[in-house]
Formats: sequence, C-alpha cells, structure tokens
Amino acid sequence: MSWGVELWDCVEEVLGQVTSDTEDVCGVYGKFIKERGEVEREYAKNLRKLCGKYLPRGEKSGRGQQGEMSKERAFRLLLTELGYQAGQHEQLSEIYTKTIPQDLKTKAKEDSKLAEKYKKEIKHLQQSVDQAQKSLEKSSLKYKKIQQDWVVAEETLQKGESDCSLSRREVEKLRSISCEKQKQCEESKSLHARQMTTVKERKEEYLQTSLPAALNGLQGLSVGSGQYMKEVWLRCVRAEQEADKVIQGCHKEMERIAEEVRPEEDAQMVIEKFKTGNMPFTEVTEAKTNTIKRSKSSMKISNDIESQTLYQQKRQLQTKVESLEVEISKGQKEMSGLQLMIQSYTSNPQFGDVTKFKAELDRATLKVQLHESDLYALNKELSGVNTRLEGMRRSSSFSHPAIGVMRRDRSPEGSVASC
Repeated sequence: MSWGVELWDCVEEVLGQVTSDTEDVCGVYGKFIKERGEVEREYAKNLRKLCGKYLPRGEKSGRGQQGEMSKERAFRLLLTELGYQAGQHEQLSEIYTKTIPQDLKTKAKEDSKLAEKYKKEIKHLQQSVDQAQKSLEKSSLKYKKIQQDWVVAEETLQKGESDCSLSRREVEKLRSISCEKQKQCEESKSLHARQMTTVKERKEEYLQTSLPAALNGLQGLSVGSGQYMKEVWLRCVRAEQEADKVIQGCHKEMERIAEEVRPEEDAQMVIEKFKTGNMPFTEVTEAKTNTIKRSKSSMKISNDIESQTLYQQKRQLQTKVESLEVEISKGQKEMSGLQLMIQSYTSNPQFGDVTKFKAELDRATLKVQLHESDLYALNKELSGVNTRLEGMRRSSSFSHPAIGVMRRDRSPEGSVASC
C-alpha cells in the first residue's frame, strides 16, 4: 500500500505528518538523547568526585605507598576501577550530547529540504490544474455568452424574415450577423471542448502520475526518517552494551581485588610497623633494695630505647637494601642492552658510531658498581644491627631474671636457704 494510491485526497494531512516527523527528529528525539547524555555526564562527574574524595592524598598519583596494607591497596584499586567506570559514562555522555545530536541535526536539515521540495512540487501541480480549471470556466462562460448571442441573432433574423416592412438588405444584414454569431459559437464550442480535454488530461496526469509520485516520495522520506531513528536507537543501545562490557570487566577486576584482601598479612604488617624488638620482662622479686630497683629500672629503660632504635634502623636498612637491589637489577639490564648494541654496531659499522654506546656502557657500569658497593656496606651494617638485636634478646631472656630474683625459704631446721 502506498500513499499515492491510498492518500491522494489527504495531501494536507500527509504534508503535516511529514513535517511533524521531521521536527521530531531534533525536537523530541534529539532533546531526549541530549538530556540522557546530561544524566550520564552528571553521573560520571559524581563518580569522579567520589573517587577524588576518598582516594588518599598521598596516592592520587595511582601508586601505592610502601608498607600499604592489603585492604588499603584494595580500596585504592577499587577506586581506580570506579574511575574507569566513570570514564565509560563520560564516553556515553559524549555520544549522547554531541555526536548523535549533530547527526540528527544534519538528518533533519536534509529531510526538511526534501519535504519542502515535494511540498513545492505538489503546490505547483495543484496550481497548474487550478489554472487550467479556471481557463475552462472562463471558456465555458464565453461559450455560453456567444451561444446566447447567436440564439438572439437567430431569433432576430426569423423575426426580420417574417416582417414585411424590412428590406431585403436589412434582412441579409441580420442573416450575416446570425451567421457570424453561429460561426463564433462553433469556434467557441470547439475551443471549449479542447480546453475540457486539456483539463481532463491534466487532472488525470495529476491524480494518476504526478501527485502519487510526490506522495510516494513523501512516504519514502517518512520511512527513511523512521529507519534512521531506528538505527540511532540501536546505536545508543550498542554504545551502552560496549560500555557495559568494560564496566563488567571492572566488576570482575574489583571482585578479584576484593578476593586479594589478606587480613592475616595485614595483622603481620601491624607487627612490623610498631614492633620495637623489646623482650617482655616481669619482676617477681619479693624484697629488693631501692638501689637495686633503680639500677634495674634504668637498665630496662636504656635497653628498651636502644632496642627500639636498632629495630627501626633494621627496617630502614632493609628498605634501602631492597631499593638498591632493584636499581642494580635495572642497571644490569641496561648494561646487557648496551652490550648488545655495541656488538651490533661493531659488526655493522654502517649502523653508525659505536662510541656513544661505549660511553653509556661505562656510565651504567660505574653506576652499578657504586650501587653494589653501597649494597655491600648496607648489608654489613644490617648484619651488625641483627647481631646486636640478637644479643639484646639473649640478654633480656637470661640476664634479667638472674638480677635480684631471689627467694628466701626456711628449712625445717630454721636455716635460711637461697634459690
């Protein structure tokens, strides 16, 4: 079924429908998509704001701090994944607020031009038919007037022929007038008949060819507009599906991150963070002099401070050792790469001058040697600290209980015994 056949007598309604469809492309649909994009933009903005609010200040660069607990690392990584999700909503916002509205604007402009073209074409065809119809009406009036004049002239002639008072010359004049009127009437009748044929042909051409073609063109325009909006909706859905794929990937990664939280390891890190290296000491003496108490108290405080300082030194030295080992590993890899470059350039002089690589290799080698020297010194210092800590542990375990831990018991004979 086509508009040209079914809606030939509903031209104004068809033009109104096509105009409404064209306006809806940018009006209703375009505004909805743009507002949908604003919702995505606002949601992404709030997600970014939320991530920035809860991301620790020292970690906004995206790198974890040394000694970071697993739950802290997980929270930081979860915020990172949430930021990726915000990025997907920002992309959707870009599509909804800029890309698609611009395409809809272009499509609406093209459809408006075509609709206006068909509208002008139909108007021109209608004007042509109306003009022919007006000409036919004028010709019909003229024909009727001429026919009436001929009838009057014929009646006058008949009266003159029957009137004996008129001369032959006057009668011939009346006959000449009647013949002229008859001739004009026949000519007007022939012209009127030709004009009727022309009008009929134009109406048939208008109703059977030109108007149906224009209406079918408008139908194609309406169908094309609907098909375009169908593709736009599918495009929106596919964009969201692609964003959902990434977001689902973020969810899986967030699940993996959450699974990697290790509360037991975090508890051990708390020990490493606050551990002083001191050994517990419990005094169970029953009677001691003030001098012994002050001596033991001073000794305990001194040992505690020294032990705490040594353990902190140990942690610092271990951190420096690990850092130097990483730097040495990097330097060795750099040396291997430079050695390969030197071999290649030496074997193939056309590659260029090998001198610059030799100079870089010398610098890299010197840097590694310096790091190794520093590492040796740090390991030696760390060994000394470990030895001192071990000595203090032994001293706390064996020496302290022997100081003044005395108990006096009486024997059955009344003598005093020491334990």
